[in-house]
Amino acid sequence: MSRVRAERAQGATFVELFFDLVFVYAITQLTSSVLHDLTWGGVGRALLVFWLVWWAWTQFTWTLNLADTENPWVRLLTLAATAIAFFLAQAVPDAFTTAGAWFAVSYAILRLIGMGVHGWVIAGDELQRSSFVTFAVASLLGIFLVVAGGFVDAGLTPWIWLAAILADLATVSVAGRGSWVLEPGHFTERHGLIVIIALGESLIAAGVATSELQRDVVFALTTTGAVLAACALWWIYFGSLHAQFEGRMAAQDDTRRGSFARDVFSLWHAAVVAGVIGVAVGFEEAVSHPHEQMSLRAALALTVGVALFVGGLAAAAWRAGLREAVASRAALAAVTLASTPVIAGVPAAAALWGLAVGTIAMVLVESTRVGKTRVLST
Repeated sequence: MSRVRAERAQGATFVELFFDLVFVYAITQLTSSVLHDLTWGGVGRALLVFWLVWWAWTQFTWTLNLADTENPWVRLLTLAATAIAFFLAQAVPDAFTTAGAWFAVSYAILRLIGMGVHGWVIAGDELQRSSFVTFAVASLLGIFLVVAGGFVDAGLTPWIWLAAILADLATVSVAGRGSWVLEPGHFTERHGLIVIIALGESLIAAGVATSELQRDVVFALTTTGAVLAACALWWIYFGSLHAQFEGRMAAQDDTRRGSFARDVFSLWHAAVVAGVIGVAVGFEEAVSHPHEQMSLRAALALTVGVALFVGGLAAAAWRAGLREAVASRAALAAVTLASTPVIAGVPAAAALWGLAVGTIAMVLVESTRVGKTRVLST
């Protein structure tokens, strides 16, 4: 086995957390972009950029899963990737205008560093070699398309980047069927941490929006509703589901663990984090104008964001075989979407409190069910 491969299971390390923070900066940039262009076209372009940012980040959860991140060379290469990711994040707002080339080239370098380190970590591992080579070679098409999209006319860029995304999805649908050795604890921890940091960013967005507001009763009610809703979303994921994901991943053998990790984490967690961006947009709009009704666009950002978050978790739970966790989350997603006209027709404080009450109700139902299950199991 390669000397840069960890000899024992390890948790997320400081260099990985440092790397993740740059991607949170990218998420912050995307939130700002959506706020300034809350149109169908603006949201569509933001989704394309989000997916590419997510794809670059999630590759490193695979790359560093078995790596010895205390090894100086692994640390240096991860820090180099962090520096490149900063340029990627910085270019996010202008990715379709003046910074397309910066974004595309940064993305390509980042992906190539990730694949290079990954190949080094699994060198000599016959079990994973075929799957990794398939993934690496097929990924070159998607990388090439992203670079090409960064240098063409801005009107063509979205279509070329969409083609790149479809190429990557085709790649992982094939490569994910092979054998992959993954450490479940580390893999689930990395994805859990990015969800935590993203949820924290949604509160930061709300906090920034309150910096120049008068602190009165309506202000207090609005911000309290946002905080309660964010805490409830945290609980919906980390109350028990995060640990269940890890347990189910650990139960997979090497021929199935790759497809499990791909579906539950690399794919469905993208919806979860994208949902947080929508929630952050809704929070900032609501808290910025606490005495006013939310606009339909802001209400949609909020309700679609919550639906993506809990709906993504429902889909991930279904794929993981956690059927008991699906119904409540799917129901909350549906009810939240259906409540959009109501959210748009009431003051911001009432809208956020309605959202908070709905998510807290789901937490209570879930906690009661989990509590009964634990009593019965003992």
